[in-house]
Amino acid sequence: RRQWRQAWGRHSSWALRLAMLGAAAFGGALCAISAPLPRVVRQARGGASAAAPSMKIYYGDMAFWRAECVRLCLYMGDVPFEDIRDQKRVDLKAAGKLTFGAVPVLEVEGKILSQTQAMASYVGRLTGMVPTDPWLAAKVDEAINGCTDVTTTIGSTFRLPDDEKVPAREALVKPGGRLHMHLSGLEALLEQNGCCGHIAGKSITVADLAVWRLIGWLSSGVLDGIPKEFVRSTFPELAKLCEAVEAHPKVQEWTAMTYPKAGYASKVYAKP
Repeated sequence: RRQWRQAWGRHSSWALRLAMLGAAAFGGALCAISAPLPRVVRQARGGASAAAPSMKIYYGDMAFWRAECVRLCLYMGDVPFEDIRDQKRVDLKAAGKLTFGAVPVLEVEGKILSQTQAMASYVGRLTGMVPTDPWLAAKVDEAINGCTDVTTTIGSTFRLPDDEKVPAREALVKPGGRLHMHLSGLEALLEQNGCCGHIAGKSITVADLAVWRLIGWLSSGVLDGIPKEFVRSTFPELAKLCEAVEAHPKVQEWTAMTYPKAGYASKVYAKP
C-alpha cells in the first residue's frame, strides 16, 4: 500500500504568482487559492526500493504541465518522491535550489535539476516513460519543447493591458496565429506517429502527460479569448491524446487523490 504523510503550510508568494499560469489547470475546479498547501510523500508499491533515489519536487499547488508531467510520470512508474508545494521562493533561493531562479525544480539525492525538459527526460528514463529508441526519445523532447513554446506565447499576453488581452489571444488562435501554429506542430507530431493518441511510439510517455496538462490549461475556460472548445474543434489528434491519457487508470487514480475537488479530469475533451 502507498503510505501518505501530509503536513500543511501557508501559501508562498511565488505560488501566488505561478497561479496566474496554472491555477486553472483542472478547469478552475481546484481548491481555492486560500486553502492550505499539502506536502505529500508519494510511496512506491511495496515500499521504497533500495535502488530508488531520494527525490523532492518543488512547485506550487497546481496541476500546471511543467511540474505535473514530472510528478505524474514518477507516480505512474511507482517511484517514490516528496511532493513539496508549500515552500517560499525566497527560501528555495536562499537554499541554492533555484539554479535558473524559477520553479519547478527536482532534487535528487541533494542535487538539483531544473528546466522541465531536463526533468521530464530524467524521470521518463527512470520510469521507462521515454522510449529507448533514440529517434522516438527525440520526438518526446520535441513535444515538450513545443509545450514550452505554447506557454511562452500565452504568457506574453499576461503583460498586456486588460483591454488588449482578449484581442491578442483571439488573434493567436486564428489560422496563421502563433498559438495556432504551435498547436498545429503538436498535432503534426501525433499524425507522424500514426494518429494513435500518443506522441512517440504506441504507449504513453512523459510527453503525452505534458501535452495533456497543457491542453487542460488552454481548454479550462479561464483564458479569456481562448474558447474552451478551441482545441477539441480544431485539433482532433490532440483531443484524442487527451482522451487517451484521461482514460489511463493511474492518471484517474492520481487526479482523484491529488485534486479531489476537481474530479478525476477536466472533461473538456469529450464530444458534446
